[in-house]
Amino acid sequence: MHTFPQMPRETGSESQRRPSAAVAFGGMALCLVLALVLVAIARADGWLLQASGTNNDLIAIACPATTTCFTVGATGTILKTTDGSTWAGLTSGTTNGLNGISCLDTSNCFTVGVAGTVRKTTNGTTWASVTSGTSSELRDVACASTTTCWEAGAAGLMRKTTNGTNFSGNENSKTTNMLNGIACPSSSICVSVGTSGTTTTTVNGGTGWTLRTSGTANTLNDVACPSTTQCWTVGAAGTILVSADSGTTWTAQTSGTANDLQGVSCPSTTVCFAVGASGTVIKTTNSGTTWAPLTSGTASVVYRIAFPSTAAGWFVGAGGVIGSYQSCGGGSLSLTAPSSITWAVTLNGADQTATASLVLTTADATGSGAGWNITGTSTTFTNAGAKTLATTATSLTGVSSVSAGGACDVAPTNSIAFPLTLPAAATAPAAVKLYNAAAGSGAGSNTVTMSFIVSAPANIYSGTYTSTWTVSIVSGP
Repeated sequence: MHTFPQMPRETGSESQRRPSAAVAFGGMALCLVLALVLVAIARADGWLLQASGTNNDLIAIACPATTTCFTVGATGTILKTTDGSTWAGLTSGTTNGLNGISCLDTSNCFTVGVAGTVRKTTNGTTWASVTSGTSSELRDVACASTTTCWEAGAAGLMRKTTNGTNFSGNENSKTTNMLNGIACPSSSICVSVGTSGTTTTTVNGGTGWTLRTSGTANTLNDVACPSTTQCWTVGAAGTILVSADSGTTWTAQTSGTANDLQGVSCPSTTVCFAVGASGTVIKTTNSGTTWAPLTSGTASVVYRIAFPSTAAGWFVGAGGVIGSYQSCGGGSLSLTAPSSITWAVTLNGADQTATASLVLTTADATGSGAGWNITGTSTTFTNAGAKTLATTATSLTGVSSVSAGGACDVAPTNSIAFPLTLPAAATAPAAVKLYNAAAGSGAGSNTVTMSFIVSAPANIYSGTYTSTWTVSIVSGP
């Protein structure tokens, strides 16, 4: 058996592999080794559910870094991830439900909840009690610095800390409605939202709050401000409102859903995600001009969502559900293959065929939906004595495919008929399509298994026969 060295990767608009192949006829054994270049898969995930380790409802989440997040919920639950995928419980020091969390960095966070509960960490691990100044339910907290935060909740409650130790002084939020969400993009500007379409704002650090007209009577559940002027709020019956002036005026946007929306996160002024009932997740990439649904993988209520960047985010919800996101687009189209495949047969003086499988992995992270096709060609199998196999010696008899099962992975839909002959000549002829993925299929990662046969005539000469195969993946079916 002879293993051939890897060939250098070629450049160009299509991904190509030029393997060497050998057929050895020594004694009564036939063996073919196919050496291919291994290529890393450029693949990105969409929404994938993660193991939280709890069945408690997870009500809020904050992600101060692209792999570090904290989530809080029922009975004082606090979970943390530092790798974006595995979650571990932290001791909160309370059994009260926690409703909101705000993190300035991976060490400094505040969380608030029922009965005026406030907890704080300065090392990202241990949590200490903070004086909230109230026994009323707190629904959310927003921090502009490690010492300056606002808590908001029942009956329009609004309180502030400037030392990170205790919240003092009831601020007049100008409403007695429940305040469900608050965002503070700076130490002077905050926007809070609540029941009956309530929106209230401050532009002077809480010295004075002004009640604003939202244009809806629907309950508003959350608010996000990716800049000091741009804010979105979401609520009941698919309500989405946007403000371009720090919450002073609001304009309704079409969400495309009638489900209650519970949370919103906007990693930029053009990209936002909103979540809600029945596993609803929607996204805009054009500042809310249009919102499109995404498949979340859950039917549970999703309460909150956090995006530290436009490409990475997490949602949390009822029953301990956690979902993670990576953008499905913006990547490349590539192909990877094993280091070798082997044909084997015992020569017995009769015409025979040897069968083996070539297993390829396709990776379409382009997000284009254009589909793709795999093409192939080869040089004639030739031995050291210039003896050859027929140019029709190699046939592709069938192909199967399996999706990797990720949220971005879509199984290919093939229209190529089998069997077909792998072209061969002294100089490799024009390639033919071996397999394809129709438009709208083949996205993400898929394993494609190709079954080949090589015909070995009874009067074959002994020796090692070599051939070079070119296998390529090209955009479009």
